[in-house]
Amino acid sequence: MTEQQAVDRAEGIIRQAVDGMSPKPTLERMGHAPVGACIARDDHGPDDRVAVHVVYKLTGVPGSEARNLVRQARDAWLKQGYEYNASGEVDWAGHFPSVYMRTGPDDFWMDAVTGVVDRAKGEGLASLAVTSPCFLPPGLKGG
Repeated sequence: MTEQQAVDRAEGIIRQAVDGMSPKPTLERMGHAPVGACIARDDHGPDDRVAVHVVYKLTGVPGSEARNLVRQARDAWLKQGYEYNASGEVDWAGHFPSVYMRTGPDDFWMDAVTGVVDRAKGEGLASLAVTSPCFLPPGLKGG
């Protein structure tokens, strides 16, 4: 996999979550460089592998919709056949749920989370993040 392929796949996973959302949020990219060091090390040795991490906050909708947007992201990803990567179902009773999932078989990890804006009013801000599996950039040999 190349960096561009990883970015394209991550962006596609984000679009799958957002395309059918209502109300329709605006995607605001967070961070500048989506490529960083691989953190999924098994042997703790040196490594030239990298991973792509793409994060968007969902803006332009009322803060009271954040939980609903997280639920819609979860539903869209479940329709794609993606799976939970942790214990499963989220506690939807609270105002600020988080969903952690992964794709198969290419093993991209994604989350839809709600950050607190105003706890008293139950207002939040939803964000979506996708992290690629680790890969070795073309031209480098593993360490």
